[in-house]
Amino acid sequence: MKKSLTTWAPLAGKWKFDGTTVTYLGPEDPNLPYGVALSPLRLRSGSINTKVYFNETEESAGRILLGYNSASGAYFSAGLGGYREAYVLDEYIPGRGWKALRALGSNQNLSPQFPYELEAELRGQSVRLTVNTIKVLEDHLPYPPMGDQIGLFAWGTSEVKFEETAGEGAKPRAFVVMQFSEPYNSLYSEVIKPVAESMGLEAYRADDVYKPGIILQDIIRGILEAEVVIAEITPVNANVFYELGYAHALDKPTILLAEGRSELPFDIRSYRCIFYDNTIRGKTAIETSLTQHLKNILEGV
Repeated sequence: MKKSLTTWAPLAGKWKFDGTTVTYLGPEDPNLPYGVALSPLRLRSGSINTKVYFNETEESAGRILLGYNSASGAYFSAGLGGYREAYVLDEYIPGRGWKALRALGSNQNLSPQFPYELEAELRGQSVRLTVNTIKVLEDHLPYPPMGDQIGLFAWGTSEVKFEETAGEGAKPRAFVVMQFSEPYNSLYSEVIKPVAESMGLEAYRADDVYKPGIILQDIIRGILEAEVVIAEITPVNANVFYELGYAHALDKPTILLAEGRSELPFDIRSYRCIFYDNTIRGKTAIETSLTQHLKNILEGV
């Protein structure tokens, strides 16, 4: 069940807060006509809903803010308006400014005083934007969000009203890439999956979900939507290394596993790897190491 958001902290711009209604009144600095308000909700996977009304649409934007990092001030946003487009996914990096990652449609098709019901769904690095029950945009972030705070973003000199903002977190996912054979199937079912689930993660492999045939697009989606990728790299398997390379290209947090003291390929020797023994004693050791690695990733260490 989504949690209604009624407590806000304004970071930029002038705001008015009245129960479930949040109104951006305008900028503090006319040279930087934007506003940011943060909620107490924190999530890395889940969905956020709000209803947006514009006084005017030519220079206005009303979006849901995702992945705010309080240390750096960086964030992403998804919603309506900006860049003279209707539907926007963008990023903000302090010192560099705003950059559109995906922008569709003309803002001339947006109407003043019309209720736009927005839903932004975040799954790992995958973002889906729905407007009035219609999915209008789906794309992925170039890197994992550096923070987990949720908020509202507005642009322009006119009022932008947000109503009934609510959000709900979803269980983060750990996507496992490995050769589908023994003893790796047992390693997955007896060690990796139970350890990940004990850390609050939904662990799965492509063959858990995508049946009867596994296609590349399914695997790419699994990596995109994951919070972390766990890769067993003992056997030289082209598919596993392709998937691992894609995860690294996305800057996805990755845990490598290898049996014994396997000789690692040159390209990944600089990455941390958990070496394990396929014994009863080794099972306890890998459970301990994997738990600590997952804990560090989830806590941002």
